[in-house]
Amino acid sequence: MSGLDREARREYMTVQDLYQPPLPRAAVWLTWSGLLPFLAALLAWGAGGVLDEPRPLAIGSKAFLVYSAVILSFLGGVRWGRVMSAGAGAPGYVLAVLPSLWAFPALFLPALYALAALAAGFGLALWFDTRADALPATPGFRQLRRRISAAVIAAHGVAMGLCWHFGGGLAPA
Repeated sequence: MSGLDREARREYMTVQDLYQPPLPRAAVWLTWSGLLPFLAALLAWGAGGVLDEPRPLAIGSKAFLVYSAVILSFLGGVRWGRVMSAGAGAPGYVLAVLPSLWAFPALFLPALYALAALAAGFGLALWFDTRADALPATPGFRQLRRRISAAVIAAHGVAMGLCWHFGGGLAPA
């Protein structure tokens, strides 16, 4: 796709988005509150590592990984709803189930690899929802997705550091 085609597509998406209802303030607050379980898990993981306590280390690492897989799967559900409301075809539904199919097996990897796979999954979901997306979106949706995804991917980076330094707290699969 040439630069001109890409620019025309981006302009079309911007105009298309203007015809959607505005993003509710509650959706923004609830989106950002979704970071709290990630942060709580990181805190438990780090505290367990610093205090050399295996229980909070294991709980924090497991909570982070499971919540990450749940949220990545949720993003597929968001895409599913957007595909349905736009009346899009079968390829859109395939893209909607990929986050779940990516997240679930990641939970069976050793913690460091699972974190990397889940972070990559969030990056791919972001790309599909912003750069490779022709579905209409509420104004502010793509910007919110970019910002929250950056925060979630950064949290995965912190988790990878904790895993590298203190271990995953889990036995490898």
